[in-house]
Amino acid sequence: MKKNLLIAGAMLLILTAFSVNKVQAQTCVMPPSCEDLGYTMSSTDCASAEKILKCPHDQSKMFCLTMAEIDPGSSGNAGDILYEDHTTRADYVYMTDNRAIGVVFDPVNRLAIALDEIRTYWAEGFIYNYLQGGFSKDAENNDIPGLMNCTDNVLTCGKSGKENTAIIMAFQTKIQNSDANNKNTIYYFAANYCYTYQPSSVSSVKSWFAAGQWFLPNIAELNILYQNKDKVNAALQKLNRRALQSDYYWSSTEFSGYDAWRLRMYNGSTGINGKNANGNYVRPVLAF
Repeated sequence: MKKNLLIAGAMLLILTAFSVNKVQAQTCVMPPSCEDLGYTMSSTDCASAEKILKCPHDQSKMFCLTMAEIDPGSSGNAGDILYEDHTTRADYVYMTDNRAIGVVFDPVNRLAIALDEIRTYWAEGFIYNYLQGGFSKDAENNDIPGLMNCTDNVLTCGKSGKENTAIIMAFQTKIQNSDANNKNTIYYFAANYCYTYQPSSVSSVKSWFAAGQWFLPNIAELNILYQNKDKVNAALQKLNRRALQSDYYWSSTEFSGYDAWRLRMYNGSTGINGKNANGNYVRPVLAF
C-alpha cells in the first residue's frame, strides 16, 4: 500500500512539473510576428484584392490575393464583359445581383473600360497669385510635377495610366488645399472624372471597382483599346451602351505644360492638344 502511494506521488510530481514547464513554454517564448506568419501587405497593397486575410496580432498587416493570382485564366478575352463578381463572360447575361461593369480590352494586362464616357477638358482654371493680386498661371500652362513630358516614343514613354492619374489627382489636391480663400480654380477634369467614377447600376459597389480604382489611360493603353475597338463595340452593343466614338480620346500622357496626348479612335492616329481644349472624349479604365 505504501509502495503504491509512493508511486502515485511520484507520478503526480512528474505531471505537475510537466504542467509548469508547459505553462512556462506558452508564456515565455516570443510568438511569431505578423511578418513571420506571412502578413506582409497593407490595406493599400490589398485595395484591389479578391481575398484578404488579416494578422490576428495586428489587423493592419495583411495577406491578400488578386483574382489573377487565384485564377490566372480569369482575364478572359478582348470584348468579354466584366461583372461585379470579378468574372468575365463572352455573352451578356442579366443578373440582378451580378451586373456588368465594363468590357475587357487588354486581357494581358487585365484592363477593362467603363460603360460610360463624357466629353470634357483635360484641364482648365487658374492658380491665384496673392503677391501679384491676380491669376498668374493657368491649367494649360502648368507642367505637373512627377508627370513625365513625352515628346517622342510616346507608346513606351512615361508611366501607366493608373500611375499618371494618381500623380495628376495628388497635384490637384495639393493646389486646392494650398488656397485657404478658395480662389484657385484649376481642375483636371479628365483625370478627375475617371478617378471619381464608379458604376451606378450595380447591386453593390465592391472595393475593387469603387471610386479611386478607375483611371485615365495613358496613350499606349488607348492604342491597345483602338486595336480591339471592334470587339469592344460589339460587347457594348450587347449591353445596349454607347459605342466608342470615332473622335479623339484624352490620355493621361503629358506632352508639356500646355499639351497632352490624345488618340483618334477612327484610325488610331495620335497627336497633342491644348489641355484646355474641349471636345475630346474620356472613358475610364479599370485594372481588374
